[in-house]
Amino acid sequence: MLIDTHSHLNFKEFDKDRDEVIKRAFENGVGKIINVGTNLRGSQDSIVLAEKHENIYAAISLHPINIEKEKFDEKAWLELAGHQKVVAIGETGFDFYHSSDREKQKEIFKELIKIACQVKKPLIIHSREADQKTLDILNHSESPFSRGVIHCFDRDYTVAKKFLDLGFLISYTGNITYNKENASSISKVPLDKMMVETDCPFLAPVPFRGKRNEPLYVKYVAQKIAEIKNISFEEVAEKTTQNAKKLFGLK
Repeated sequence: MLIDTHSHLNFKEFDKDRDEVIKRAFENGVGKIINVGTNLRGSQDSIVLAEKHENIYAAISLHPINIEKEKFDEKAWLELAGHQKVVAIGETGFDFYHSSDREKQKEIFKELIKIACQVKKPLIIHSREADQKTLDILNHSESPFSRGVIHCFDRDYTVAKKFLDLGFLISYTGNITYNKENASSISKVPLDKMMVETDCPFLAPVPFRGKRNEPLYVKYVAQKIAEIKNISFEEVAEKTTQNAKKLFGLK
């Protein structure tokens, strides 16, 4: 069994066949899915989806690229965060590629860390072209939040180790099948510190690169990790599933 630890099944790309996509995943080796909201409405939709499916869980957050599109309502977010099927707060962090308001990103990131602390749930971190800033916030946070995961990781081991030293896991997506640079940290990151994800509908792995991604394709991420580490696919599946269950409190 595999767990897709980061999907966006509530996105419009799945409006025509969402149920079929979910069924296809569950019938072919995917045991659980973490669906990640990126704004208030999307987080609410993620919870609704999780309520509908026993083995889908929700993460809720205002993504850094959405901070200028809606006002952050702490009360509303805290209420969502306490829902029984919400297993993480995120994805949150910094995106210096898309958004220019870095101070606003910092403000929202800190607010979401506080919420994660209050509900005692882990963080899903988005860090794009902003690793040092992300590390600075996590290193100096006054909130004793549960640790979490750096999602969609594609940097080298030097960067990975800094997050690992803080107690975070590293999660890999389909982009590790694109080139050696994106997969360069995999040989050194311990298997018990890894998770796998799709980030669907984005980043479809080879042989589906350029097409819509879906949870079923998480197996290609696990296969690539097994190839690089020269271990069996079954070992990768078993360990990354254990890691995900432990981090998100899944049975």
